[in-house]
This record gives sequence, C-alpha cells and structure tokens, in this order.
Amino acid sequence: MESVYIDLYFLVNVSMDFLCITVTAALMHRSIKRWRALVAALLGGGYAVTILLVGVWGVIGFFTDALAALGLCAVVFWRRGERFLALVRSALILWLTSGVLGGLMTALYALLNRLELPLEALEGDGLSAWTFALVSTVAGLLTAKGGRLFGRARRAKTATVHVRLYGKEIELRAMVDTGNLLSDPISGRSVMLAELNALQEVLPVALWRACQNGRYADWLDSAAHATGTRLIPTRSAEGEGLLLAVVPEQVRVSMGRETYTANYLLAPKQLGLADFEAILPEG
Repeated sequence: MESVYIDLYFLVNVSMDFLCITVTAALMHRSIKRWRALVAALLGGGYAVTILLVGVWGVIGFFTDALAALGLCAVVFWRRGERFLALVRSALILWLTSGVLGGLMTALYALLNRLELPLEALEGDGLSAWTFALVSTVAGLLTAKGGRLFGRARRAKTATVHVRLYGKEIELRAMVDTGNLLSDPISGRSVMLAELNALQEVLPVALWRACQNGRYADWLDSAAHATGTRLIPTRSAEGEGLLLAVVPEQVRVSMGRETYTANYLLAPKQLGLADFEAILPEG
C-alpha cells in the first residue's frame, strides 16, 4: 500500500470523525470545544490507520470499535460530574452516525457506477484514494446536514447556561420546561432548578449540605447567608413545601445563536436527569 494512500486515508478519517462528532453533539444538544473535537478526530484517524494495518476484524474489531467510540466521546464530552451512562449514550450515537455515514458512502459510490461517468477511478473493482476522498466528503456533508435538520426541532428547548455563583462560574446543560412555574412571591423572579451534585464545586459546603438534607435552617441562621437566599413555595403531588434558592451573581443563557443575560434565581435540587443539569422556565 502506498504511503500517499495511507496519508489520505488518515486525513479522510480525521475529517469524517470530526463530522460525526459534530453531528453527535447536535443530536445530543451538547456544546463542544472545537479543539477537543479536533483532538478526538486525530485520535480516530490514527485508530483507523492502525486497524487497517494490523487487520483487526470480526468480533474483536466490533469491540475495539465500541471502545474507540467511547474513548473519542470521553475526549470530547467528559467533564467533572459527567455521568458514565450519558457517555455511553453519546458513544452509541457516534457509532450509529458513523454507520449512517458509511452507508451513504456506499450508496454514493454505487450511484457513480450506475451513472457510468468517464472516471478512471471507477474502472474495475477498485476505488482510488481520490475518489474515496470525494465520496467520503460528500457523504460527510450529507450526514452533517441531516444531523442539523434532525436536531432543529428540539434545539429551541435546550440551552447552555453559565452561572456565576460565590465568585465561581459553572456551565450547565439545561432544558426548557413549561411546567417550571416556580417564582419568588416577593420579587416575582423566575427560578431555574439546578442539579445539586453539579453545583458541589461552587456552593459553600454548608449550603450544599443544607440543600442535600433539606435542613435549610442550618444555613439561614446566619443573617449574612439569609440575604443571598430565598425560600420558594412549591406545590407537587407530594404536597406543599419550601425550596431554597440563591441569588446568582450572573446568569447567561445560550440558546442556538442567541446569548442573553437572565434574571433567574437558582434552586439547587437533586433532579436525577440523564442528559441535563438544569431546568429553565419558559420565557
């Protein structure tokens, strides 16, 4: 095998992995750092070349591909507090996206053969490196476009929220829920719910423990603490109660291409959501 073909094979796989990662992020409504996606794509390209040279196929190849997908997703999506189950889900979506991309490549190559275009690369049973690059690129663009169209319906219902709290900033994956009608009865400010475990690094230890066990008096006994917190009345199937909310220094919401500053209170609570760390009120 010529070294030029190996070089091109590596570059094509890097491009395809980058596209698949981007589509996966769009389908999961996850914001990603481009440099992490590029690092993962480079690792994926190196993995593809290694598998090609070593010749790993069959059951072993199946499991190595699964582990590779999990590793790439760890590079791109892993953050402090990330649930392993969510990582496995992203790896599965990445794997399926790669399969769709491979199917599109096969279909496009078959179409080129049927059209009987005067391309030397299509003669015989082989596929030249440059034709492979062309077909891969077109298939990748189609996959990326399909991913954006597929995710567009729910994009407006999800957001990335940056919260500055007690001098620290944290990023949260949020969903918009029309059922979240919580608000401060005095000021009228809406309340966003945030996963308690995701806030462990930014909340004072005493406040985090008070929210964990529901003993808010342990925190509110101090006048200095009470000025930065609110008690929000709640009503659910379990009855009526109170929820402790804090006053953030800043809340910035990014939804699609729009970023704005919100005037939310933040209520730490164990939400138990698989893909999100916060629930925003609508509007």
